[in-house]
Amino acid sequence: MKHTLRASLLLLAVWCLALFGAQQAYASHAQGGQLTYEYLRTNANGTQTYRITARYFRDCSGISAESSLPLVCRVGSPTTSCNSNDSRNLTATLVRGQLVSGTPYCSAEAGANQCNSSSTFPNYETAKYTADVDLPLAPEWTLSVQISARPYIENIGGNTTLRFEATLNNQLALANGQQRTVTNTSPQYQDQDIPIPFVCVSQTTTLTFSTFEPDGDSLVYSLERPLEGCNVFSTYGSISSQGGYVPAPEDSPTNPCAIRLPSGTTNYSPTYPIPSYATTGSCPIKQGTPYFAFNPQLGSITFTPSQYFPNTPSEDGKNKYSVVGKVTEYRLINGRYYKVGSVRRDMLVIIINCSGNGVPNAPVATGVTPGANPTIVNTADSTVISVYSCNYSQVRVRFTDPNPQQQLTVSIPQTSLNSLADIVVPNGYVLSGNGTTSPVAAFYFQPSPQLVGTTIRIPVRIEDNACPIKGVQNRIIVVKVLRGNFATAVAAANNASTDPIICYGTSIQLRGSVVRPDSVRNGLQTYSYTWAAANGLNPSDANRQNITVSPTQTTRYRLRIAPTTGYSPGLCGDTTSIRVRVAPQVLAAFRTDSAAVANGRFNRPPRVFTFVNQSRVNNVQTAQGIDSVRWTYQRVTDGKGQPVTESPVRFSGRFTPNALTLSQSGTYIIRLSVANTTPGVTCPASVAAYKVSVPDLTVPNIFTPNKDGMNDTFIVQAGQEGNKMEIFNRWGRKIKEYANYKNDWDGEGQPAGVYYYQITAQDGKVTKGWVELVR
Repeated sequence: MKHTLRASLLLLAVWCLALFGAQQAYASHAQGGQLTYEYLRTNANGTQTYRITARYFRDCSGISAESSLPLVCRVGSPTTSCNSNDSRNLTATLVRGQLVSGTPYCSAEAGANQCNSSSTFPNYETAKYTADVDLPLAPEWTLSVQISARPYIENIGGNTTLRFEATLNNQLALANGQQRTVTNTSPQYQDQDIPIPFVCVSQTTTLTFSTFEPDGDSLVYSLERPLEGCNVFSTYGSISSQGGYVPAPEDSPTNPCAIRLPSGTTNYSPTYPIPSYATTGSCPIKQGTPYFAFNPQLGSITFTPSQYFPNTPSEDGKNKYSVVGKVTEYRLINGRYYKVGSVRRDMLVIIINCSGNGVPNAPVATGVTPGANPTIVNTADSTVISVYSCNYSQVRVRFTDPNPQQQLTVSIPQTSLNSLADIVVPNGYVLSGNGTTSPVAAFYFQPSPQLVGTTIRIPVRIEDNACPIKGVQNRIIVVKVLRGNFATAVAAANNASTDPIICYGTSIQLRGSVVRPDSVRNGLQTYSYTWAAANGLNPSDANRQNITVSPTQTTRYRLRIAPTTGYSPGLCGDTTSIRVRVAPQVLAAFRTDSAAVANGRFNRPPRVFTFVNQSRVNNVQTAQGIDSVRWTYQRVTDGKGQPVTESPVRFSGRFTPNALTLSQSGTYIIRLSVANTTPGVTCPASVAAYKVSVPDLTVPNIFTPNKDGMNDTFIVQAGQEGNKMEIFNRWGRKIKEYANYKNDWDGEGQPAGVYYYQITAQDGKVTKGWVELVR
């Protein structure tokens, strides 16, 4: 605001602020106030002692403040208690405390902030009236104080009674049928919120009747009708209009200007008690839309006074308006809310012409901590700051005035600052530059997770040093604590996989890390790491950030991170896990047996082999899970035991192979290779080996063709099959000849005896010998 108002404006302000004219100077004086109570103790007889306080504002030009006020306490609601004859009803006398004069003027105006009926500076005076009363239990008490001689007020008329009222429910009927005795301290109004505010015409202003709640109950704010008696309400007057038009603030004989109102805008009401419009268009006719924004969560009202009557006697009350705010409190018991009390505040809003001077700007909050990301919403009537648990965030609220040279004084009730203690670091609120042109309030938030869901409302009063009348702006700073331990534990394998798979019998490294670490003052949070005991984890590694594990089966490894500074153990951490899959353990195993050659004698040595696959998967003999099979044989020595170099020969890919015939003499290694081809990992095959021998045979010298399946034919040495065979009897006569001998001479048609043979190999080499046929 401008530092100094013109002398003519001062005289005009004096006239407008004079709450009563000479005709009523000593008759009408009651302006506003409220009735609250505080629980003190429970007495032996079951009654409860409460301290009742009436805060009462009077006009300094009227009669002196009463030395006491009568308090009436009746059983029943504000509706039913009027005619109550309950024996528990009682009265008491509220005794006045210290009188305090209002301070609406700048300090440069000597004596202006004193309460003096002869002063040229109209002012108000306030006092607190108190009494301690013992209240028996009742479903509801209605407490009231009535003061006569309220002056004329534009929206409700005048010469009425001003009634303050509060309710208390100290005996509750619960939903389960039980009676519950409760104690309660009513919501308490802030002393800095004066219920006699002066507001500038055409300037958007926010007023508040917010309270702090000592018991932690839930509060509901509402706008109500003024009371003149028990269940007797004031009647709202009509909006001063002529054919749907009201004069605009800038209306003058040289600049006629009116506001056209929407149809139906006729009378004032609790929710529209002041002429406040949002206008469009230009003079001489503007279009007006009623604008009176009430915030039921904060108990604040925002409006733009759009009608001012200059040069009118004060007793006419043309620029004075009654606004009543009510606060009802509810207590959560067994999952249900029960009303435990209510209080009302009667305010008298006085519109003045500030001649272009502006009230302080709405404060603007900004977050200054990188990465903390508090959510800040600056609205018309409040500043909402959402901070996150487990994180440090600094928020600065800057206060400015439309006139850059204007000095500002910021006031925040200590009770509100006390409620901040749990969500800020030690000494976490600093107000700097107070009394300068740009004060800054810095909040250093660091809430713990137990406070998630907490909402703290901080009423702020911003006052400039304009003269003669100081400009005032009210603001509610709302701090909400949201869940915000953003730190996320991450466990990953050394190959960056979050779902790794390894081969049986191998190891893998797991890494613990924190994504988006939370913040603490002066830096980022550091964390400890704890791995839960699990298969394949060495207990000595449990508190390492990175571990190496050797699981023998698919295992989930669980990791917990915990902050090392700023919070109690176990808070603001996170848990995660990673599964390490283990590919099936495949072990190759088999046994081999020799088999007889059809229609011949036993293999001596064996030449035909059969196999039984005994491979195991996860220690269970099965073919399931084995999807790669390879059978090979490899001759490593000849029949005389000399090493030979021959490549392995694959003879089957089936789990159970057909019989294997080995025709060359020597030593062989039979190998079975089995594997599981698990997606995502390639594991080495398991190999089992078995050594068999095929001796370097000499031609047998006897065979017995009796068709018993054993030794029924003449068997030659391995390697001599397929050659030319000639057989002679003992007289030298050739009795049989084979061009390609297949061990198939069974002596048919020949008598028992000795026979001679001659084998001619393909290279011409001749082998001779004899064999005996026995029948």
